[in-house]
Amino acid sequence: MKRAGGGVDFISSLPDEILHHILANTPTKLAIRTSVLSKRWKHVWYETPSISIVCNRVDPDSLNKTLSSYSTPKIKSFDVTISRDVTVPEIDTWINLALSRKAENVSLRFTSHYRFRDTFFINSSLKQLSLTLVYCILNPKCVVSWSSLRNLSLNRCKVSDDSIAKILSGCSLLESLTLNLCDRLNDLDLSKSLSLRRLEILGDRWTPERIVAPHIRYLRLENYQRPSTLVDVSSLTEANLGLSKHVLDYFTCEMETESFQYMVRQTVVKLQNIKKLTIGGIFLQEHMKSLCGIWKLEVVRLPEFNIEALTVETRIDQSVIPGLARLLQNSPGLKRITVNITKCNTTPDKHLDRHLKLRGLNPDQSWISKYGVFPTVEQTSAKMKHVDSFIKLVMGNTKTLEKLVLQFGDYLDAACQMVPTLSYDDIQIVIKKRRS
Repeated sequence: MKRAGGGVDFISSLPDEILHHILANTPTKLAIRTSVLSKRWKHVWYETPSISIVCNRVDPDSLNKTLSSYSTPKIKSFDVTISRDVTVPEIDTWINLALSRKAENVSLRFTSHYRFRDTFFINSSLKQLSLTLVYCILNPKCVVSWSSLRNLSLNRCKVSDDSIAKILSGCSLLESLTLNLCDRLNDLDLSKSLSLRRLEILGDRWTPERIVAPHIRYLRLENYQRPSTLVDVSSLTEANLGLSKHVLDYFTCEMETESFQYMVRQTVVKLQNIKKLTIGGIFLQEHMKSLCGIWKLEVVRLPEFNIEALTVETRIDQSVIPGLARLLQNSPGLKRITVNITKCNTTPDKHLDRHLKLRGLNPDQSWISKYGVFPTVEQTSAKMKHVDSFIKLVMGNTKTLEKLVLQFGDYLDAACQMVPTLSYDDIQIVIKKRRS
């Protein structure tokens, strides 16, 4: 290593502030080891503003003894992952360290049973909090006061409607809320969270059934077994909506199927005023069903949207195209379309054919005769002719489009090697390989 004039290596000659910044991006276990490098390094890590602990093989007693030397008065980032059985007092010790040093960004991941102390819910320093609690119930018994918190992420938490309401009542500045695989939520009412602008919900069958979020600007909603009904998202300007094909397995009887159809319909209607939309193939297929009369409910008419930028994650399939075409027709202000052509989850065409036949409808007359040029879900890849037909379909259903971006992966075969940038009636068309 290159040394400075006094024989000290270049890094060691740097000011403490820079060394602290370097160690702040290093796991605490490695940062501690730097203390044996030289006298210069012996106490540097003591004042590092960030702590990152992974407790799977580390002896908690040894770790606690080492942390007792930690002397910085304020922690910027505190990140703890516990993937082994540790005692409640040990967890208390680490959390108290973060609280006593006024940590701003805290991330806790537990696989141990643990109940947070009341003191955890009263903190004026927290700005960002991420909790992953596999076996923990998040149920504060006291009044919550996280007066500086702006970003809250709950992962695999068991949290009820009442508990989340109590938590949010103490977060007056909250701007972003993420709920990932959180059980026990049914009605998510965010009407009193006046500062909340961003909501992300990812889950399986236990995603909230109803969402009231009149102040959010951005919504990401991914469901695997049960879609949510958007009761009020009146300020929404951007949405990212995804459904897995497994969501259809949750609705096994006719009543449940109608319930699913109703929720999808209500979701679509609530998107009327958004400017940016990201949507998947399942939503497009479900709208195709309504166009073909598969739904027992009255035929759903798409409202006119104010979408300016549309991103679609889908395959180029016969059953996706009708819903996409109608969406384009009902979005007269579209300026940019990005299509991520991928092997994403969609309902097999043979299942859709079965639904049509049960309704006394002929698949050939419903959409295959019109969109038969496109491949079915069962076919392994789309070819050059399909891409060409797809581009023509988009062009034929838009009037204000300025740019079309097609990103594809292995789903398109090797024959789809096109000029990366084309022009079509003053519309820029960009074709590129999607990064894996």
